[in-house]
Amino acid sequence: MKIMKTPIFAFIASISLTFFSSAQAENICEYVVNKHIEVVTASELEIKSIRPHSNAITAYEITLLQKNLTNRYLSLKKLLAIYENQAEGCSPSLGRATAIYDFSLVGNSVFADTHLRRVFKGFSKFNSYQLKDFVSNYKKYTANSYIEETLNLIIKENIELPKDIVLKTSDKDYDPNLYKISDRAINGASSTVAGVARVWGFISDKTMWREGRLKDNQAAKELLLKNLRPLDLIYETRNFTLSNYTIPGQWGHVGVWLGSKEELIALGVWDKEYFKAFREKVEAGFQIVEVRKEGINYQKLDTFINLDEIAITRIRNALDKAETIYSELTQQTMKTYDFKFDSRSLAKITCAELIAFSYGDIKWRETKTLFQYSLSPDDLAILSVEQPEVSEFVLFLKGQKDSTEFLNLGLDEWKAVLTAQKEKKALDQKKKAKEKEDRREREEFQALYR
Repeated sequence: MKIMKTPIFAFIASISLTFFSSAQAENICEYVVNKHIEVVTASELEIKSIRPHSNAITAYEITLLQKNLTNRYLSLKKLLAIYENQAEGCSPSLGRATAIYDFSLVGNSVFADTHLRRVFKGFSKFNSYQLKDFVSNYKKYTANSYIEETLNLIIKENIELPKDIVLKTSDKDYDPNLYKISDRAINGASSTVAGVARVWGFISDKTMWREGRLKDNQAAKELLLKNLRPLDLIYETRNFTLSNYTIPGQWGHVGVWLGSKEELIALGVWDKEYFKAFREKVEAGFQIVEVRKEGINYQKLDTFINLDEIAITRIRNALDKAETIYSELTQQTMKTYDFKFDSRSLAKITCAELIAFSYGDIKWRETKTLFQYSLSPDDLAILSVEQPEVSEFVLFLKGQKDSTEFLNLGLDEWKAVLTAQKEKKALDQKKKAKEKEDRREREEFQALYR
């Protein structure tokens, strides 16, 4: 995984490369503790910047939090390996004290916050993030009995702790394993939804009664190829499948256009190690990467175009960040489909989440459901209307019934289809409010003549 160029990640990366070499002038035991305290301090500052708006945390901030905690945990593990093995004569008690200090801060900054705790649970289950044993170690090092045992050991060994490390037992128990009733209820309800969605998703995807109106349309394909650029977002509408009617909004799916070999060579990403997963596919003509119910999938434009409608939007500065985005996309492709449709969970993803977790610091619109937040293709598309400085409308083609002709629709039509549902919802709310007011007036009038 490529490390984001933020201060803490650059700092941690430098530590991993020079963990021992800079310790020549001072005791290795003190050095690794002091360096880890610096990592923890920088980490906590970043978490502190997120907490005030944790209820509205963005996909970008979720990925930053994951990298933050992963790198911090790996730094702690290196420290513990030195102390537990008593390398260089390091006393185990100082390593234990540092771990208690670190995990206690995580308890107060992450697990004590409802939103951050749930976000953590969302990505801690993904093996590649190396946090699988974080919870078990957290419980071990924050248990009052362990803290008391460590304090006694420090007194016995006459160890002086760094001024930053203060150990004390606590009556708080920030358990990351769903310690609140509300967490359990939400997890149970969303799991039930996921089970139903999994079965229904596979059935509805396979239920179709005709071919798409743009299928095998060479003119439409040529127009698409003329307009497509690497990292463009490509949307689909299939009015001939049952699944299309279970997804709110205009667009039922979205994927990423990887680009041509020539374009990718020019961008400088073709020979990169992180692009290895995509090279074979692009050379074979599979230039669209997407997430379907079955998981990660690659398509050729020839097969993807079996649609009624297709559209393209472009994140304006995407090519300036091409290396970072392709690297992040590679990480996402190792994940399975998120049948819970939880946009705050980084362990599993939907088609829209593939993009949201890869394209950097963008505030995507989300849809609030009863239990969580979700992200739909429409939520990505509407960005080109609400924030045109961030996302650009490129193309919108609509196939015609019983004809090889298609409509090449412009920005006005694009805005109309994306805002139609929003306007309908607003009208429905206005109608309900008026009905409620009329009912109240009738009841007041009737009360006067009783």
